[in-house]
Amino acid sequence: MIAPLPLKRAEPADNPDLCEVFADTPMEGAIWLNQDRRPDFFHGTAVQSERPEVFVLRKEEEPGLDAVFAVGRRQVFVNGQPQAIRYLSDLRIVSGHRGGSKLARGFQFLRNEVLKNGEFAQTLVLSENEKALDLLTSRRCGLPGYFPCGEYDYFLIGLRHSPCPSPQLQVRRATPQDVPLMQEFFNREAPRKQFFPVYRFAELGRSAYYRDAKLENFFLAWAGDELVGLLGAWDQGDYKKILVRGYGGGLRWLRPWLNAFNRLRGGIELPAPGAWQRTLYLHCAVCRNNDPDILASLIRGAQFGFAGQGYHHAALGLDRRDPLRDALAGFPTMNFAGRHFLVSFGDDPRSTLDNQVFYFEAARI
Repeated sequence: MIAPLPLKRAEPADNPDLCEVFADTPMEGAIWLNQDRRPDFFHGTAVQSERPEVFVLRKEEEPGLDAVFAVGRRQVFVNGQPQAIRYLSDLRIVSGHRGGSKLARGFQFLRNEVLKNGEFAQTLVLSENEKALDLLTSRRCGLPGYFPCGEYDYFLIGLRHSPCPSPQLQVRRATPQDVPLMQEFFNREAPRKQFFPVYRFAELGRSAYYRDAKLENFFLAWAGDELVGLLGAWDQGDYKKILVRGYGGGLRWLRPWLNAFNRLRGGIELPAPGAWQRTLYLHCAVCRNNDPDILASLIRGAQFGFAGQGYHHAALGLDRRDPLRDALAGFPTMNFAGRHFLVSFGDDPRSTLDNQVFYFEAARI
């Protein structure tokens, strides 16, 4: 039997070390990115999960952390009903401490202390991270089952060019008077997608789960007097910043040529290493009958509403099977592919799920 690691629940005193780990461990791929969580790591964690749980492994012979992961719970729709599901995220193992033994012992802790009694967690893994995928899906060394549950696309959307709006729709910002109708519309449409996070619009501005998500930054689409779509725009820059550390493979040489081409066609340019990126997260994308024309009008409304405010791009995530992807035709985009898994030490949780399109909130990754 593998002995579990002596992980402990993170406390506010761990904040400086948590921020340092994230500053020093870029997400590697074609583009190397850092997610900077200063000044308070726990602000970002509270947005990911309504009931955050962060665990850390401290170094034995010097100050600092060896490893971090989060596995909090949040309410999402499962087969159309609200259910508290865990989200396994923010896994970081400090360079020089990435041995398979340590990973296996960490998962043993997860089995003994967290994912008990058949409970499962959602997680995302970048498709290009082949080493991680090969290891995590191997079930070696006591690892849990990583059960594939769909392909995911994380889109960066340019803010300068967009298709023409639908003449049948009017788009405007939400007001406090709209909240009851927004909630009614959301409660009718959102449960049709697997794992759509439960939103309570009356809690905007009152809960850490909605930190800096503002009612006036929701855009509503109307067909006459009928509400047919809503989309939020969320600036998380006060507690989650993205730094471009560099480029892998041929991108480091191709970047100037790609940028010249994209500049001519209004596409998204690849920033220089060392550049900070200001992202506008598009979230809570709900449209009547999952109509992509409605979403296209909402995205255009967000573009217009935030024009000239210094954002480099917007971000939106969708299941690869989601018809809403068609809304992005005509917008300049850049796509990062991911794989969505359900993680469990017990039976395959997919056997209990309806075959619905899933939804994973890019703003809560």
